[in-house]
Amino acid sequence: MNASTSPIIAIAQSQIEVAAEMMALAFSSDPSVRYLIENESDRLVTLKHFWQNVLDHDFRYQRIYTCDGLMGVASWLPPDAAIEPFWNYLPLLSGILRRSGWRSGWNSTRKLLAIMTATDSFRHKDCPQPHWYLNGLAVSPQAQGQGVGSQLLRPVLELADRQGEICYLYTSTEGAVRFYQRQGFVVRSELQVLKDSPTLWMMMRSPQ
Repeated sequence: MNASTSPIIAIAQSQIEVAAEMMALAFSSDPSVRYLIENESDRLVTLKHFWQNVLDHDFRYQRIYTCDGLMGVASWLPPDAAIEPFWNYLPLLSGILRRSGWRSGWNSTRKLLAIMTATDSFRHKDCPQPHWYLNGLAVSPQAQGQGVGSQLLRPVLELADRQGEICYLYTSTEGAVRFYQRQGFVVRSELQVLKDSPTLWMMMRSPQ
């Protein structure tokens, strides 16, 4: 069975740590990640901490999908997900400070907080109605180009189509923009949150 035909399944809580490590590897060369975590020696450890926090948070909604061998992960927030207050991010931010040292960690935390705030604010203004939000999609480097990403998106995209619901995300590479356009997403805006930060593409998909 190749990657593109592996069954898509809900992730188990016991798989979250390994999934976070895979996601860290997949995102390590992403322009926004390199901007946020300048010190390469800190990058994988900090990224794993970040994604483990995200997956731990999202697991309550039971919309995290993977496939055999954890070749990829798609984590969604459903339309009824609560909007998180700022203080819920403190464990994530303090963990980055701890792992990266005060100077490097503070710089990463400051930039991450600015990007999270700006993208959340734009998303809720652009799409005020309840919607699915793709909180993270990653495919293991050795499985990329095999159709894993589109397979992982399929359960929620099909559900959103049946229920007449919108899906939303942002990404930071032109290649990812083209991938999501093939899944039916359209670019809503290009954001540059800080004067030296990479472009972020805000994308939305109407039910089809």
